[in-house]
Amino acid sequence: MKMFNLAPLRAGAKSLNKNMKRIVFKQFLSILVLSLIFAGNVEAKKKANTKIPADLTGKTREYYIQAIKGDDKAQLMLAHSYQEGEGAPKDITKAIHWYTKAAQQGNIIAQYNLGDIYDSGNGVNQDFAKAAHWYRKAADQGDAMAQCSLGNCYYNGDGLQVDYNQAAFWFRKAAMQGNAVGQRCLGICYDEGKGVPHDSKIAVEWYEKAAVQGDAVAQFNLGNSYANGEGVKKDLKKAAEWFKKAASQDDNVIKLLEEAAKKGGRDGKDAKEILKEISK
Repeated sequence: MKMFNLAPLRAGAKSLNKNMKRIVFKQFLSILVLSLIFAGNVEAKKKANTKIPADLTGKTREYYIQAIKGDDKAQLMLAHSYQEGEGAPKDITKAIHWYTKAAQQGNIIAQYNLGDIYDSGNGVNQDFAKAAHWYRKAADQGDAMAQCSLGNCYYNGDGLQVDYNQAAFWFRKAAMQGNAVGQRCLGICYDEGKGVPHDSKIAVEWYEKAAVQGDAVAQFNLGNSYANGEGVKKDLKKAAEWFKKAASQDDNVIKLLEEAAKKGGRDGKDAKEILKEISK
């Protein structure tokens, strides 16, 4: 018998992605590369007759010059500037315009960002079909986060027909690249027997891979596995260790344990023991 109802925490990648801002090293590398390019091209820029929008400032003006010439990296950075309101007025319509320009040239980050915009409905009408379309473009090029998000579309039926086999396929693609969200989601598939045979032991293996990378949901799920003796030998001290790590990132973990502790029987007793260990 499971101690907790994990459905809210096991919905796939989406819940975590909504609370996690994607940090893309390649974006910062793009900024550096572009800065170097533009620094060496000042004279040429001065001679250009390009009319730059007056509301653009700083490097965003330089991004604009290169973006209208078709440079996908500049288009990406210009889109990001419009999306975040950095060096340009915040304008999601213009952000989508320039992301699309870059994405159509195969820019992976632009493809992922478009998928994320349509997935979240942040500033636009939510459109899961468009989200899945752009996630697939980036996923096919090997982007791990896009693979997670595409797997999530299949898992939840967002913009695509529910297909647990495809969900597990894409989660595995990401997991094999070392992506913590993909590892955790693949663990969920094994835990629930969706898209792969039910196997609690393999689920624990994937949870642990994600948990050691700091994934809070994986840490919670791993704690739950130890608390219930599913895939591993029951061990309340180890359960407490992982619950404590998860709780450091999400206060709801303690609330769930406290709710469980109010119940009678073995589950309530175990929850009280785990809370006692966490408080040490």
